[in-house]
Amino acid sequence: MSLLLLVLLAGPGAAADRAIAPGSAASTDREEAALGGGHSEQVPEQASVDRRRAILEEMWQRRILPPDQGMWSPSDYELIEKIRLAEVDALDLLKRKFGGYRPWVAKPRAGGLPGAPRLTKEGYEKYLFVLSQDAIEFFESKGADAKCVFKLKDMDGKALFNGRGSITEDGARVYRRAKLNLEIFWKAPDGELYGTRRPPR
Repeated sequence: MSLLLLVLLAGPGAAADRAIAPGSAASTDREEAALGGGHSEQVPEQASVDRRRAILEEMWQRRILPPDQGMWSPSDYELIEKIRLAEVDALDLLKRKFGGYRPWVAKPRAGGLPGAPRLTKEGYEKYLFVLSQDAIEFFESKGADAKCVFKLKDMDGKALFNGRGSITEDGARVYRRAKLNLEIFWKAPDGELYGTRRPPR
């Protein structure tokens, strides 16, 4: 009789607590549900936060963003991708032209180990300027008039230089192939063809 009375006084909640012991799988599921989801949902979210932080730090280091700015625009992200793609060629060109590239690479973070040099925004702009000047000189040596060199186009009609006089991605592609003496053609505003081979008729 006394045993039955104790069970009744404890109520159904006690039985439920005994059925889900702390540390058991069911207990863990209940705790994770109370926190808003299990680890499988939290890990991608944390990875996204870590990736965003890494991109921000890289933009600060490359001086694309000021250190007090915590957001970037689509154009900022487009710029960092262009810098990454051009980095090897840019460092090589700057080193050949100026004997080094120290003014145009990011300094290692305080307390951090020195790593591969990272081209800054200023370094990328310097690289584009030098590359553009070299390309202008090259195309002029191949017969392009100084007045129309900025109006040259590739065979698909894409401009080799933009309105600011800087070489475009398409222009850089044509210029690099031409410098390697690979088959490539470009055309003047009047339609006259130039190239590393005899122009097709």
